[in-house]
Amino acid sequence: MNQLNNNPLNNPRNIIPTFPTSATDNQQPLYMLASGTGGFVIVNTNDLAGGLEKIGQEQNEYYLIGYTPTESEEGSCHTLKVKVERSGDNVRARSGYCNVKPQDVLAGDPTEKDLEKLAAGAAPGTLKASMQVPFFYTSPNTVRADVAMEIPTEGIKFDKKKGKYHAVINILGITYRGVDNTVAAKFSDSVKLDFENKKEMEAFLERPSVHYEKEFDAAPGNYMLKVVFNSGQGFGKLERPLDIDSGDAKHLRVSSLVFSRDFHRIAEGDTALDAALIEDRTPLTANGMQFIPSGTNHFTRTETVALFAQIYEGGLMGPNPPKELATAVQMKVLDPKTMKEVQDSGLMRTPTSAAPGSALIPLALKVPVDKLAAGSYVLELSVQDIAGNKTKRTAPFEVQ
Repeated sequence: MNQLNNNPLNNPRNIIPTFPTSATDNQQPLYMLASGTGGFVIVNTNDLAGGLEKIGQEQNEYYLIGYTPTESEEGSCHTLKVKVERSGDNVRARSGYCNVKPQDVLAGDPTEKDLEKLAAGAAPGTLKASMQVPFFYTSPNTVRADVAMEIPTEGIKFDKKKGKYHAVINILGITYRGVDNTVAAKFSDSVKLDFENKKEMEAFLERPSVHYEKEFDAAPGNYMLKVVFNSGQGFGKLERPLDIDSGDAKHLRVSSLVFSRDFHRIAEGDTALDAALIEDRTPLTANGMQFIPSGTNHFTRTETVALFAQIYEGGLMGPNPPKELATAVQMKVLDPKTMKEVQDSGLMRTPTSAAPGSALIPLALKVPVDKLAAGSYVLELSVQDIAGNKTKRTAPFEVQ
């Protein structure tokens, strides 16, 4: 058995199997799942008994081979290939695996208890950081909350071990229900930073902050999210209200508004995109671009800032969906004191459309920060569907 591509920076594309060219469109996911997990597909037959007989034979005529992989970095992915030196044998094996972090990395660790005390305490923290928590609908009663943080590098303490430099940022997030203050969700993480020499470490510390992201599921409701972190020199503490409305899955809905200043075009075989999918993270994509959510809503006039959102057009899932997409959007920049318009994009058709059989329309627009004076603003996105239904979302931001 060979373990390939042990370097976490290697392209994990081979872990996600390609679709066989002979598979029809609606059968492709079956072939992909079977190929990636070491199984086989039974299709295009009414002989259910024959299919079950084949499965039964395989259950009684096989040898099971296992091995323990070598230690690897968290988040790294590895391809697998199994060979036998005897003809006539059929080998079925998964195509690879990833060393994926659990949701609660610090569970049972004394560090988590320390962070829990800091979260419950009144002390505000000694390190300043910023956080944004947009959410996206995944089902009628569930949303995916995306925690995006900018953690200052000034509070990170490195230790020198065997000539290399090592640091750890421990993070704990607790979501409290607004009604009774009970815990609705929790996550913890340990971000490891390793550098080969002092020069690399000092170059990292010249950056003002390090970006961090985490996802968790939540039901509609009113919450308070508290996130605390430490990295050797003091601790940081952030609190954000999280008000999630249920919306109506049969009609028009729109996600939170996401600001992004880090985005790039998705190329064929995009490593970052594959890794995100394998690690059960949901990349934000629209117009052939991937958008990284910003952990701050403060921007300079020289930055290029994008707005990302997801529109959920319930009418697309009806018995007679429209042949042409007629969803329209309008983006306004408002003065937060008077709520008067400062910038107005005008009503326009969405530049992207939903995939066949989907009600989700991804949207990305440029935020005109270069045309705004320094100050506070509110971004308003209005959406209107073909039936005339309307909805809107707002998000505050600062221009420096």
